[in-house]
Order: sequence, then C-alpha cells, then structure tokens
Amino acid sequence: MKKQLQRLLVLLLLLAGWLSAFLVTGQFGRSSLYLLPPVLLLGAGMGLLIKLTNIRATVLTLAVSAITALVLLNQFFPQHKPRLSTFKTSSPDPFLVGIEVPVTDQLSEFMSERYLESSSAITIQLIARLPAPARQMLIVDNHMYVTLPDLGAIYLIDQISRAQPTDHPILYHSGLDRPFGLAVSKGRMFVAEPYQVIELIDSNLDLLVDTENILLDGLPDDGGHWMRALSSDREGFLYLSIGSRCNACEEEDQRRATIIRINPDTGDAREFARGLRNSVGLSIAPDTGKLWGTDISRELPGRTPPPDELNRISADKHYGWPYCYGQQTSDPQLGSETYCRDTVPATVDLPPLCQPMGLVFGDTLMAPVDYQNSIYVLCGGSGYRLSHSGPNIIRLPYRQGDIIGNASNFLRGWDAEWGAPIALAVSQQGHLYISDEKTQAIYRVRWPESANQGILQSH
Repeated sequence: MKKQLQRLLVLLLLLAGWLSAFLVTGQFGRSSLYLLPPVLLLGAGMGLLIKLTNIRATVLTLAVSAITALVLLNQFFPQHKPRLSTFKTSSPDPFLVGIEVPVTDQLSEFMSERYLESSSAITIQLIARLPAPARQMLIVDNHMYVTLPDLGAIYLIDQISRAQPTDHPILYHSGLDRPFGLAVSKGRMFVAEPYQVIELIDSNLDLLVDTENILLDGLPDDGGHWMRALSSDREGFLYLSIGSRCNACEEEDQRRATIIRINPDTGDAREFARGLRNSVGLSIAPDTGKLWGTDISRELPGRTPPPDELNRISADKHYGWPYCYGQQTSDPQLGSETYCRDTVPATVDLPPLCQPMGLVFGDTLMAPVDYQNSIYVLCGGSGYRLSHSGPNIIRLPYRQGDIIGNASNFLRGWDAEWGAPIALAVSQQGHLYISDEKTQAIYRVRWPESANQGILQSH
C-alpha cells in the first residue's frame, strides 16, 4: 500500500512538473525564473522514481508522463504552446505552379517559363504591370489601390477580380512623399507618408483624388525606418506603425518603435503599443477584431540573427525592442533578463532574416477550409541557414485568436533575377494578390473550383 501511494505521488509530481513547465515556457519563455517550480517538481518526482525502480523504467515513465501532460495541455489549454501538431514533421510534396503571363510579357522577365512551389493546387496569373513597385495594396469594392513610394503616387486597378494585363492602371493621385500604408475608415481613405497621415477625397467619384486633408502631421522623419503601415479596426480607429531610427538603441524620440492609435474624426493620436522595431505588416483579425503585426528584428553582425516576429498586439504593452526579442531573449548589448520579464514574447518566432513585409488573414479566400483558417506572412528576405533560401509566403494555421499549428511554406521559389515579392492582399471575391518588386507586377492566386467543394464558410 505504501509503495502504491509513492507511485501515485511520483505520477502526480511528474504530471504537475511537465504541465507547469509547458505552461511557463508558453507564457514566459525558456529563460524565465518561473521555470524553477517545474524543475523542482520534476526533480522530486525523478528522485523518488529512481528509488522505486530502475533507470529504464524511469526514462519510460518520464516520456509517458510528458506525453500525457501535453495531451492534457492541448485539451484544456488550447491557446498555449507547445501543441501536439508541433511534432508532425512530414509534409506532402509541393505542387509546381507555372506563372501565367500574356504574350506581350513573354519578351521580358518571362522569356523563360517561371515556376513556383506551393503546398496547394493553385493558379498564379500576372494581371497588372505598374510603372514602379507597389509597396502596399488595398482592395475596396473590387478596386485595388496601390502605393508607389518611388513615384510618390497611388494607382488604381479597376475591377480587380477580372483584371487583365492589357488593362491600364489608373493614376489615382500623385505628388506624395513616399506614400506607404493605406486604410479605409468609415468610407474615408487615408494614406501614410513618413511624417503625416492624409485623407484622400474623390468628391465627384471620377476615380481621381481632388482634395487632401491632413489628419495627423509632425511624425518623426529624421532617418531610419520610414515605411508607415496603416490599418483600421471595426470601430474605425486607425493604427499607424512608426519604426525605429536605428538597429538597436534607446530612442530619444519616444514615438519611435511604436504603434499609435488615431481617431479619424479628430486626428487625436495616442500610443497603443511599443517595443516594435519595424512593423510594416499590420492587419485586424476578422474574428476577434484584434490587431496583429509582423516585426523585423535587429541585425547582429557576426552572430546568429535573432528571429523576426509575428505579434498579437494589445494596448499598453511593450514587445521588447531594443532590450529583448523573440521569447523574451535578452539583447546582448542592451537587454537584461529582469527587464525582459515585463515584456510580451512574440506570438510566433519567424525565421531569422525573414524580413516580414506582408500580413493577411485568409478568411475570405475561396480555398479549402484549412487555407481559409490561416494567416499568411510574406518573408521578403533570404532567410538564415534555410534549406530553401529566398523569399517565400508562410502559412500559419489560425483559429479564434490563436495560432494552432506550425508555420509551413505556402509559396516559394522566387529567383532574384526575376522575382521579389513585397506585399500581400486578399479580396472579398476570394483571391490572394502578390505585389512583386522586381517585375513591378501584381499576381492573382486562385484555387480551382474542385478544391473548394465542400468548404465550410465560417464568415
């Protein structure tokens, strides 16, 4: 009887140790001092177990208790990591997808057929050429608006779901200073320049801007990251990213490395979140209405680069930079573990040197349900020690405000000679759009109707 009670105590200690370890690492990261209680619980359980049995049985019991704890964690705390899906390593062979181009473009970068690898059966069609790269895309009522910072202009592609390369994009507005982010709030369109946010008005609906109103000005524009991402939530508030001026430093201007929230009716702005070095991808979750954003981490010359980040961004939180990155890892120059405990770890650590440029939710895609329930992140960088280097689009399974599985490659295979994707957009008509810097083109990605049979619409 005494030995049975001891075995029960061992099991409880091991389960409590594993559960608390998984919860702590998912919430606070591996460097947290909160790991001390799990270590003590597991140590006590192992010590008692070794007295009761041999080494082989101890190892087996440890493995079984860890798996049991992970199952319980996934069942009762589905928002926490790790998940059982983390340990699925096999993946199906990718589909080889040729880019469909018109005859008129077959004498340019597409003299040879160009192919990409996708995890799904899709088609990719070149639908537009622009006079400069489109850094951001916004789709409203089947119109696509694109910002061209190199020309200080915004172009419009009409009837985007049926657009063809022979259709000429319309010059919607010009004379801007490096326009980047675009957003619509309560039927009003706004564009972000490095030092101000402007409302654009087309009063006679002739697809040409005739009036500018300054909503907010005086933003820091003294070097550093100048691309200002812009997004709007369900209530119409605007969210603007203001990147850092440096690689890693303590900013004198406290507006740097933040996201600010702007009232479009009054122009009043306040800090929403900080510690975000360069968040050029912002998007509102369609189910929760919460803000998500990518962040490009600092460089570490001569060392393994830190991971870039995907963050679920909440009000009045600090996301680490310049003191920490990833899972509250201390910066080797500026950080401290004590300070990092008070910051928010990344929701997902993206590959180092991913350089995430685009972020969209797949809820409106006419695609299989797994691809609808996903977040797509465009990695524009080369990656670090990846088996498949170069730009790619990552898919992350998403449900009810949380990432529920591992990231996987959705689309990859661009070559520096002919392709450099820089932005993503999703239309209400169910298509994914990709802007390419090298070809100054827009691509439309579609799933065949056969792939959509039986999909469960969740919106």
